[in-house]
Amino acid sequence: MIEISSSILINQQNTSNIKMFICAFLYLLPGFTGGAAISYFAAALPYYMEPSNNSTIQMTESEASWFVSLGSPVQMLGNLLSGFIMERLGRKRTIMIGSLLIIISSALLSFAPSYEVLLVGSFLCGTAVGLFNPAISLVLSEITLIRLRGSMGSLMTLIPNGGYLYGFVISSIVPVHILPWILVLPSIIFLVFSWYVVESPVWLMTKGRTSEARKVIAWLRGPQYHLEPEAKELENLVCKQLGDQLVSQDPILSRAFLFPLFILSSLFFFHALVGGDDISFYALTIFEYPGVAISPILMGMLFQISFTSGCLIAPVVMGKMNRRLQFMTGAILLSLCSTIIGFYYQFHLYNISSVLAFTPVLLHLAFGVSYGALFGPIPVTLSSEIFPQHFRSLGCGISNSTRFISQFIQLKTFLILKESLGMAGVYYIHCTVSMTAAAFAFFLLPETRNKTYTEIEEMFKKSSSQDLENVKSPNPKLEFQMSE
Repeated sequence: MIEISSSILINQQNTSNIKMFICAFLYLLPGFTGGAAISYFAAALPYYMEPSNNSTIQMTESEASWFVSLGSPVQMLGNLLSGFIMERLGRKRTIMIGSLLIIISSALLSFAPSYEVLLVGSFLCGTAVGLFNPAISLVLSEITLIRLRGSMGSLMTLIPNGGYLYGFVISSIVPVHILPWILVLPSIIFLVFSWYVVESPVWLMTKGRTSEARKVIAWLRGPQYHLEPEAKELENLVCKQLGDQLVSQDPILSRAFLFPLFILSSLFFFHALVGGDDISFYALTIFEYPGVAISPILMGMLFQISFTSGCLIAPVVMGKMNRRLQFMTGAILLSLCSTIIGFYYQFHLYNISSVLAFTPVLLHLAFGVSYGALFGPIPVTLSSEIFPQHFRSLGCGISNSTRFISQFIQLKTFLILKESLGMAGVYYIHCTVSMTAAAFAFFLLPETRNKTYTEIEEMFKKSSSQDLENVKSPNPKLEFQMSE
């Protein structure tokens, strides 16, 4: 196995990557739309809650909480559907279906005559984002080179955050009713050029379309690429798993699937509850600080810029830093930021000095950079790495849905927690979740950086903690070859 893995890594140093990067760019466009579409709800919320708005809709506080939070459970529904559809129709068609749905949802949000129609638009929008986000993560991982898998995976944190920032900025200059059409433009561009992008070679191989998978690999890597080692690894994985399914009556209940599912579902649970979501969605209602001459909308933009800045750094970080250490470092920094912001609210630091009044501004920016560069990309990247080939779509869909269950609970209860515990209590909860995430990663998260799919699958089949420790660190010989 090590000989095959080494051969693949060495061979992938001599590839032409232009077609791969063009395909990745086109596949990321719906992800950008997804982030921009989610920003619509944060941007539209103050407008629809304003009694003097120019529409026929005026939301109560209860209606506003449903408007903001409904997208989370339906994104969970989209994630579950995504696993089913990806398995049958492939990654590419799943992303196309999601793109069509989000265009329809934009039409409903733009022309909505009533609150109920807005909710239908929100439902379709969340379903669409839930459909195509897991598919984009998988196809990026499955068409890219092993040494770029971490960096490419981190783009699925960068691009939606960039889309959210884009939507937030556009919303400040464009009327609410026109906004959905501008936000959905990247998905329209993807559909126009979808003829160019290829299907995942991994999915083609699992469906027995070996010759097509080989053609896709050859097209992506260029004419000078010797595709046999990479194609052979995929063929061996598929054949081995087919054999395992013949031996086992319940392969889906095997440790090789359930252990990664437990780990990734837990990481997505923490991913949603450390504070990035509720702060982003309720930004315009909480970013008001005494003694600080920064408007909530400007502070909201700065907060998203900090997320996006962190995401820009993430590909470099992921190329140099092990996954587990990166996640733990990010969790500890998030915990530190949340704790000090909690102190700000509890002890009214803004009354002590004008310098301390800026404490939450600086710490929210540090929070955003830490989340984007360190904490945020890890679960997204792992979702396309750690599941067995035959259950990758299902595992990705289920684990991603965990995030949106958690996000829904958080967004729906935010106003209640704010009222009962105060903002200090809210940030202390974020701190507790972050520290729990760091401890979880320390004890349970194995290392996947610079490992082939074969090595990762073998790692999760190990039954003892000693076996797991033996595969936590990447092979130093391979790291040396890749760094040359």
